[in-house]
Amino acid sequence: MGHFAVGRVIAATAALDPLTGEVFKVDRSKKAMEGYYSSPVAAGGKVIFVSESGKVTVVKAVRRWEILAVNDLGEECHATPAISGGKIFVRTRHALYCFGKRPLEAPK
Repeated sequence: MGHFAVGRVIAATAALDPLTGEVFKVDRSKKAMEGYYSSPVAAGGKVIFVSESGKVTVVKAVRRWEILAVNDLGEECHATPAISGGKIFVRTRHALYCFGKRPLEAPK
């Protein structure tokens, strides 16, 4: 699998071979074409990017990466997301969000 990088000014995502530097794919998310202060994070075969305006882009981490989802939190975000316990935490200017699957409840 290649490495991912995001350019702060041009908001481009690239998948590269970590040994040779060969570029597999470079493109931009048409739904999140703004700047990025936070670093991307990876888990479960996905890479998550959060833009300055709070758009969360989830990318499938493969050579010819593909965008799985883009969701707008509607407020500024300059913090890198955190991953813990199978959940992702995103801090925006005024809130802390937690995303992940809810555990199944035991039958009563």
